[in-house]
Amino acid sequence: MRLRLFVFVLLAAASFSAAAGSVDLNLSNDTIEGKFYANAGAADWTFGGLYNRDTKDRALNVGLLATGDSTFGNSRIEGGLGGKVYSVTVGSGHLVALALGGQLRWFPGNGSFALGPYAFYAPHVVTLLDGQQFFDIGVRAEVEVIRNSFVYVGYRQVQAELDNNVKINVDKSAFVGMQIKF
Repeated sequence: MRLRLFVFVLLAAASFSAAAGSVDLNLSNDTIEGKFYANAGAADWTFGGLYNRDTKDRALNVGLLATGDSTFGNSRIEGGLGGKVYSVTVGSGHLVALALGGQLRWFPGNGSFALGPYAFYAPHVVTLLDGQQFFDIGVRAEVEVIRNSFVYVGYRQVQAELDNNVKINVDKSAFVGMQIKF
């Protein structure tokens, strides 16, 4: 049984690597976050997970973002709008949330440096189980060190409000990371 599962995971990973996309990994003192982006025509599928070692909190997500790029003056802008489904375990609570939002990357002067905020929010109407609301926001500054390979620093806050009106951060910290496009 384990051999079949291993072969299935290996074949699934191989099929994802055949598609254009990127892998993004970042670390803070207490957390690790990994993301995978795969191209789906004019959109990107996103798969991600965040784990906080100190609190044992975690957030998994899958999303679909309509993406594109444009120029503004002599600068390039990349962005996406869409939604993500989050499964979050925080404190003693569990929630599932449909969060809407987007992300943006601004390359001033069309150079190798970029600034990029992102925000995803789920109000009470689309936050299920033990949750009242949920949000995942952040900003980062990145540099393309070699073609399609970026290093960055940033700050994020991932917060869930539970049914008892307690707000708990899955993570609220600065981080460093790298993204590789293929």
